[in-house]
Amino acid sequence: MTPSLLGTTSRRTVGEVIDAQAIEMAFQPVVQLDDGTVWGYEALARFEQKHFPSPTHAFAAAHDAGIGVDLELLAVECALERLDDLPSGVWLSTNLSVEALMSPRVCETLLAHAHRDITVELTEHIQVTDYPALVAATNRLREAGILLAVDDAGAGFASLSHILQLRPDIIKLDITLTRNIDADPVRSALARSLVSFAHDIDALLIAEGIETDAERDKLQSLGVVLGQGYLMAVPGRLPG
Repeated sequence: MTPSLLGTTSRRTVGEVIDAQAIEMAFQPVVQLDDGTVWGYEALARFEQKHFPSPTHAFAAAHDAGIGVDLELLAVECALERLDDLPSGVWLSTNLSVEALMSPRVCETLLAHAHRDITVELTEHIQVTDYPALVAATNRLREAGILLAVDDAGAGFASLSHILQLRPDIIKLDITLTRNIDADPVRSALARSLVSFAHDIDALLIAEGIETDAERDKLQSLGVVLGQGYLMAVPGRLPG
């Protein structure tokens, strides 16, 4: 299949997913590492295998087809529909790219639910060319009570730039930093420095991708309080 036909096929498939709202949401808890208390749930989009082999493929195809924001907005709407199913006192987080976060349609959707406990995770790894515009968009959300999280801290320059420019409420340690941290002094040193940094800017720090007791124990010894990963719970249905 030629690139042009492949692009047309991907756009048609994404369009069919959006029109049929063929998206399911899975939820993974963020827990307190010492006792398992749930602080929040991250909403994660899931698609039928006949459409896309993974969520990454789905959002990449939508972006390439020029309708990435439309698919992200659908995912946000599906996640927000489950707010009433959340246990009391926990937040719901949803992932958004820079492009989506700066979309008026997405912002208005989020602001309509700003009275609830909502967190937005900024996930895009590309260089931002207009930080003032992005800061203005995130400030509007935060002034309404929506928390801002920067995802994948420690994975590269983009996430660190987001942290420096946006001053997030939550910093999430990337899975590449968490993985085997109990056996790697370099990873431990970087995580320790981010624990201190988060404390200094009054941000919460969450370690992602925790899969073993040894990783959890090491993170706790470094001062990490919150985490998520398969050790605690795989993405799935909300409780109750």
